[in-house]
Amino acid sequence: MKKSLILIFGLSVLLSCSNQNKQKKEDKSAELVVLTVDELLAQGKDLVGKEVTVKGTVTHVCKESGARCFVMGSTEDISIRIEAGKIGSFSQEQMGSDIQVSGILQEVKLDEEDLAEMEKAAEAGESANVGHALGHDGPKLHDVDGGKHDSVNQNKKLEEMNRKLAESNEGYVPVYYLEGLKLVEQK
Repeated sequence: MKKSLILIFGLSVLLSCSNQNKQKKEDKSAELVVLTVDELLAQGKDLVGKEVTVKGTVTHVCKESGARCFVMGSTEDISIRIEAGKIGSFSQEQMGSDIQVSGILQEVKLDEEDLAEMEKAAEAGESANVGHALGHDGPKLHDVDGGKHDSVNQNKKLEEMNRKLAESNEGYVPVYYLEGLKLVEQK
């Protein structure tokens, strides 16, 4: 009888230790992984449709509605658009702030026809971004931040996308953006 009690006690101790290890592993996997813009864009293909958290500096907030902002990566040429979504809206006061945003990563696949359409719009002095996830979907370029921010680097972006399309095996250029769920401002 005494041996049975010792055996039962020993097994219960082992099982309880085993459960604690499992719980610690689950807690670690539930930890929030925060990506830089560069990391998010590099891993984008594998993260489309998944909830991700990204951090960076706000370089632009749409003045009309605050419905979207742009967060910069390691250089001014690397950024991601963030749609406010469940966040509601962004404010002009967030310009220059470091933020952390959780959201669902979305992808727009731009093919040769899309890029030709965008180039035609750019040549006409209109935003090449309409419907293509690159920026404002308004029909015209508009003045903000001391200049026409939609047209800043527009031709450079189009050249870059055409180069990427030529190198692509998929026949499209992926453009990623985040559908916002939660905002944590870091200053």
